[in-house]
Amino acid sequence: MKNKIYILPLLCFSTLYFCQDKIIKKNGDHFDAKIIEVGSSNIIYKEPDNLDGPTRSLGKADIFQITYSNGKSEVLGKYSNINDAKNFIVSKINEFGIDRDDDNKMLQAEFDGDQIKISSINKKGKIINDNVLWDLSRVIKFHNISARKNNVFYLNIVTYKTEKSKTELDKLVIKLTDYEAAVEVLEAMKDLEIMLKKD
Repeated sequence: MKNKIYILPLLCFSTLYFCQDKIIKKNGDHFDAKIIEVGSSNIIYKEPDNLDGPTRSLGKADIFQITYSNGKSEVLGKYSNINDAKNFIVSKINEFGIDRDDDNKMLQAEFDGDQIKISSINKKGKIINDNVLWDLSRVIKFHNISARKNNVFYLNIVTYKTEKSKTELDKLVIKLTDYEAAVEVLEAMKDLEIMLKKD
């Protein structure tokens, strides 16, 4: 009989321990939770060790994936890691980007850590304006996409730029020739900023 008394609490504890949900944030942080509700813009949950405690809320924009206690997963984020987001941004800018002052020059993007460098390339393949880095981990504001005539679309991102060892707040302007690409780059940059910010 004594063995049954000792085993019962262990069974209850293991059932409670394994019946919890897991939230993985876009910035890589993860924690156990008991999901109460998944809304259109946020999730409501409780801490599994304090189910009688307060409910908490987290914006869905911050979440990469929810794994429920039954083993099913719901992926909310498009990119599984920082490099996926960076590679996507670079590929779209390199494919659809043009110089904001000269439509005959293409753009070439590459990352240096958390900063992106966007250079212009002339028809002969010569790189122009390659000495400015833009910090995508410290974005102040993402503006809506600005559509212009001749099917060009501008992304305007207020963040910090570094040029010749001097860092200052400025506006990064990226000119793209495809609306869908502009939308996808903007979304990817927003996700990347969340992923780069650790709690």
